[in-house]
Amino acid sequence: MVPEKRRPLFREHALQQYMQRRENDILPRIVSPPVFLFSWLLFALVIGSGVVAWLTRVPIYVNSAGVAVSNEYSINARQSEVNVLVFVPVNTSNAVRSGAHGITQFASSSQSFEGTITHLDSIVLSPGTIQRQYQLSCSTAQQIRVPSVAVSMYVVIPAGMHIYSGMPLQTRIQTGTQRVLALIPILGGWIGGP
Repeated sequence: MVPEKRRPLFREHALQQYMQRRENDILPRIVSPPVFLFSWLLFALVIGSGVVAWLTRVPIYVNSAGVAVSNEYSINARQSEVNVLVFVPVNTSNAVRSGAHGITQFASSSQSFEGTITHLDSIVLSPGTIQRQYQLSCSTAQQIRVPSVAVSMYVVIPAGMHIYSGMPLQTRIQTGTQRVLALIPILGGWIGGP
């Protein structure tokens, strides 16, 4: 009898594929691929939002009461300029600088107008002294409750608007900027404000 040639039980190609599949890393299937992708996108969005919030700065304002001290005079046919006197509380007055910008709202108008500080007085005045020295109306004097510094500024208004001396006003003067994350009470202490 002729010895028969023994054939392998499995083909060579099938064995190679089987071995390659066994060598591949097998990850446990905890979540489905769409959920996994969504989780990574959500994580990237949170990190991106954090970076934007870290880099974004918002202005810091000091709110102050004041009065118009002179009638308006014309800059051009469409705009006029009026001088105002604003009383900034002494605890925030060192942050106010000449040339800083402010937003003023007169008692007779609901609109806000931009202005620029021209001069800061160095003398600190009590609320009573401010009322006597500048002859403020009762409503304006009641808004000044703490020792303050007088700040002169000019405000640009539309040419048709009439402002008279002694007209009360509210002003927000920009004193700087701070990170958005510093506004969150818990994070504000860690980040350090401005």
